[in-house]
Amino acid sequence: MKNWKKVMAMLCTAAMITGFSAPVWAEADAAEETEAAEATEITELTIDMLEEAAYEGTWLTFEPGFDLYVPSNWNVLEVSEEDQADGVMFQALDPESEDGVNLAVTATEVGTEYDLDSMAQELDEAGYIDVEKVSINGIFAVSFETESTYGIGFLDDTGIMYNVQIGPKSEELQPTAETLFISLIKSEENTYKDDAQAADETADEAADEEAAN
Repeated sequence: MKNWKKVMAMLCTAAMITGFSAPVWAEADAAEETEAAEATEITELTIDMLEEAAYEGTWLTFEPGFDLYVPSNWNVLEVSEEDQADGVMFQALDPESEDGVNLAVTATEVGTEYDLDSMAQELDEAGYIDVEKVSINGIFAVSFETESTYGIGFLDDTGIMYNVQIGPKSEELQPTAETLFISLIKSEENTYKDDAQAADETADEAADEEAAN
């Protein structure tokens, strides 16, 4: 397919960054989404399914219009001009990890004819592991694993594919990856961020009152 090289280059860039090899999101209304999920075997995931987050995190808003819940103690890395040219939007590193655990968010133009089925098929044919079509808080995506990373890819209606990868893989990292991926949500619909900010403000007020006494 014509976008094959672009997609594989983007995925490889994210994998290398981990150290190991407001648009309209692709969505549907409730009725159409249910029918589509049944027809194409899309697994629906929502953040409410998460009993407990694997880490204490901070909500980050990305310019294209989506949010992710990222570990608060991770260091945000500077994105070089070279990495930006390769589509890298964001990088973060776990300072406490001896294995150099980190995550990368990338974007690449794939065209509006490229869809969820195309993505899933190409990843599967390329030998990626556990390729699955999902709906995360209303955003259609494909979850997958490489030899060394966990990842998700998703599209907007302007022909941009976004990719989030975290690694290197391990049993210890898997809960973190699950929490990160299930937090994917459109910024305009993220009420969880508002709740977190309100909780932080309440905690600060309580701390100030205790200090005053």
